[in-house]
Amino acid sequence: MRGNEILIPRGLREIHGESATLFDLLLVYATAVVFGVLALVFAWSRVADLPWWKSVLLFLAAADLSGGIVANFSVPTDRWYAERPALRWGFIFIHVIHPAVLYFIFGGPPAWWAFLYVYTVAAASIVNVIAERSRQETAAAGLLLLGIVITLPLGLDMPFLAWFAPVYMIKLISAFAVRRS
Repeated sequence: MRGNEILIPRGLREIHGESATLFDLLLVYATAVVFGVLALVFAWSRVADLPWWKSVLLFLAAADLSGGIVANFSVPTDRWYAERPALRWGFIFIHVIHPAVLYFIFGGPPAWWAFLYVYTVAAASIVNVIAERSRQETAAAGLLLLGIVITLPLGLDMPFLAWFAPVYMIKLISAFAVRRS
């Protein structure tokens, strides 16, 4: 511990940076667990027989995205990636995993899932290359809004996943791509 900050183990620094406050850590994990449970409740109320393995993958995707939003808005996480620009790009592009996993377990139009990934990565990349923070925030807001307006009406025939596109875009476009330090 340094002051009121906790040193983060090496394997978790991509999530929390080198150190974080107890408040930040609790908020990240509480958000992840609550949102993951809510995603399951929404799914179970609308899917007659959701196999356990699909439930686990849905919980993990929802928890990772929601907890990741909180973590990505934190200064220590932002600082971690600001000092490692190559990891910043890798973080953006590796998030193909969420739409791929949800497409695999729930199906839906492949073009919708592909569009969501390509749009989100393109928008996050545009925000990431803008040098001035205030312009990053403005661009992120506009691109996020545009992405939500496009994806929701085109959406999936699965109301229990209506949260996915906005949460996915918030995590990558607004929470991650905008530099805060």
